Amino acid sequence: MTIVVCAAPTTPVLLASLWWAGCAVPLVFIDAQVHRLPNVITMPAAAGVFTLLTFDAALTHRWDPLLSATICAAVTTTVFVSMGLVLGSGGMGLGDTKLIASVTALLGWWGWGAAFGAVFLGLLSAGLVGVVLLATGRVRHGADIAMGPFFIAGALVTLALMAFVAPE
Repeated sequence: MTIVVCAAPTTPVLLASLWWAGCAVPLVFIDAQVHRLPNVITMPAAAGVFTLLTFDAALTHRWDPLLSATICAAVTTTVFVSMGLVLGSGGMGLGDTKLIASVTALLGWWGWGAAFGAVFLGLLSAGLVGVVLLATGRVRHGADIAMGPFFIAGALVTLALMAFVAPE
């Protein structure tokens, strides 16, 4: 949680980050165990992030970060839903899509690079783990990988990097 405290420039952004992190912890364990990201956690995670970022924008009169966060979340959600529709069960699940909405909303506050960097890190790390699992024979081609923990890890790494970058 130290990462979140260092990255947040204002109290509402800190609270949004802590809210998201608090929701992310059970999601990692649930997704790793049952390959599901339940609405009862993903939806409040996104709602809390958006609410607190909106509160920050109203307090600071800086609406650009909120607009960036909203656009990032809308674009990535649209891409993930499209992937699910086109690829069917081979694409991202709806739980992943709802999780990615909160990830990119939170990190989109810092800009497009932070939001999409987190998604990239999540996809890259999942791909690397998948290759290792295939190479070692622990899984077969076509096996499902729980993506939630990877997206959450990508978001936390990106938050750590944002602790060293001034907000836009």
